[in-house]
Amino acid sequence: MKDKISSYTDKYFTLKEFLGVKCFEDIKNNLGSERLSKLNDELEVVLQIIEKDPKREDKRKSLEGKLKSEFYDTLPEIEWAVYFGNKNRSVITEPCFPGKGPDLKVKVKDRWINFEITNRWLSKEQQELDVYFKEINNRIEKIKSRFSICVVFNESFSKKDDLSPLIKTIKKRIVDFERKMILKPVTTYYFSPSNSEDWYDFDGINEPEDIYDPKKKAKIMFHPRDYLDYASVSCVEPGPARIGFGDIDRIKSKLHKKQNRQLPKNEPNVIILHNAPMFDALCALYGKLQLTIFKNSKTGVIIDEYLNRDISGIFQSSTRVSAVVFVGYDEDHEFVRNVFPNQKARNPLCEEEIKKIEGM
Repeated sequence: MKDKISSYTDKYFTLKEFLGVKCFEDIKNNLGSERLSKLNDELEVVLQIIEKDPKREDKRKSLEGKLKSEFYDTLPEIEWAVYFGNKNRSVITEPCFPGKGPDLKVKVKDRWINFEITNRWLSKEQQELDVYFKEINNRIEKIKSRFSICVVFNESFSKKDDLSPLIKTIKKRIVDFERKMILKPVTTYYFSPSNSEDWYDFDGINEPEDIYDPKKKAKIMFHPRDYLDYASVSCVEPGPARIGFGDIDRIKSKLHKKQNRQLPKNEPNVIILHNAPMFDALCALYGKLQLTIFKNSKTGVIIDEYLNRDISGIFQSSTRVSAVVFVGYDEDHEFVRNVFPNQKARNPLCEEEIKKIEGM
């Protein structure tokens, strides 16, 4: 009776009971109360899904272990299981358990589709990013402003030396841009506590030539939004230098590994890609952009030039992946959930399946 009463009065009851109080307290220190409450509700839904599974006891233990050891990497798996479960779709978690296989198997329309979920971030990087986000958000969330703000951190950024000055820079820019009634996007480059530069109407893709500077520690993108009353903020992980190679190659490498290790042959398979830049994700799927130039062989005069893609994209070689779902922010800093179908897939998705996955 006591447990039943607790489940009604404690909004984190399921999390505490499932993970234990000590583990819950560790998580609580990294997540805000709103996200923690949402996770508690999501966990309740996932446990109900697992309860219908013949291997429920083993799968409960598996989920507990993953939340304790790979917390941030497991969150998207929970979110998608809940997403499909709330739409009354039949969902199986870890369908090949205890062997390797996709994260979810979901009945979409009239057939079962495998879903493998990957996150560009690593748990360690996400924890670091959460610290930055909470600190910045706590300082600006009550400022009346139309701007949504996205901060991209580079490897050289230091919490100790740069976080507080960066926040002061953001607050000052908000006041200045509101006073000037700026209606177009503005990008501010933070180099040091005493040095930052603004670029107006910057598209976020073609950076000014003199911005390629190793001292650049962060990029702050300000987007005016008609629907906002108070400033909002999101943060992007430290730059690819920390990983050792570019984002396009890293995304492509992850997709290949997921395909080869997790996805069965001769079945419809979807990879869900979280938190990757849209531009880099498209290059990983369809090939890197390259400039093709036609010259007159005798005079050397340029006759024509155009952008196309090379043949390095995963969709140009893979038939096992039916589609990739991009989940994140596009170049306009709008949150999107887009399905990119593979035209060469052995088991392609139909239009209705794509719409159901996107949530339309």
